[in-house]
Amino acid sequence: MMQDALKKIRGAHWLSSDAVIQQLWPDFFRLKGDRLVADDPALTVGFGQFEGQTCLVAGVNRGQTLTERQTYRGGAVAPTGYRKFSRGLKLAMKRHWPVITLINMPGADASLAAEKQGQSQAIAAAIQLMGQLTVPNIAVFLGEGESGGALALANSNRVFMYQHSLFSVASPEAMQAILKRPVGEVDQLLPITAQALQQQGLVDAVLPDTDANTMVAALKTQLQTALMQLADQTPLQLQQQRLTKFQQLQTLV
Repeated sequence: MMQDALKKIRGAHWLSSDAVIQQLWPDFFRLKGDRLVADDPALTVGFGQFEGQTCLVAGVNRGQTLTERQTYRGGAVAPTGYRKFSRGLKLAMKRHWPVITLINMPGADASLAAEKQGQSQAIAAAIQLMGQLTVPNIAVFLGEGESGGALALANSNRVFMYQHSLFSVASPEAMQAILKRPVGEVDQLLPITAQALQQQGLVDAVLPDTDANTMVAALKTQLQTALMQLADQTPLQLQQQRLTKFQQLQTLV
């Protein structure tokens, strides 16, 4: 079953963050660059209107063609991407915009070049800023999300996962090597599936992923409900709620 889920969410035709943005934020305006080094195409950051309300949206790009996957490093976000994201978070707080993150990634870029550019600091800064937000934020797992690279985008008031999506300390293949167990048994040892994480209270909603139209429609409904619920919360309540959830999520990564 784990192999089937991985094959599905890693497929070239799986719903991408760009496709979600195009349908839910048709007037989306992209931010470019981290104002320090360069722009990272693996992470789209920008803002647009959702039901009459401006939102900051960040979505990881894995790519569908071979060329795109090489350009986006398969969704492994670089330090420039996290710094661009942090830049967007500061803008969202200044403008009082809720923040939505769309996650489908194998983890952060772990190359030597990324480390030389301050990857660990960039991730830590993003996690900290997400926790300090005075506006609501919602994390959506479109596919897989692994390690602290995904956690930087998931320190949120609400966490939604699609039925076949995964959230874990490392890829199932890496955990297989560490635990010396078949990939199909990994989810029996650690709660990494949407259903298992929901049972532990770490995920607020599991969304159907039968086809792209169903996925977008279900997400739209959940976002409408969540944003209405969170609108009445004070900044302190949002931060405390986020801290409680983050402390629970730390047990996974």
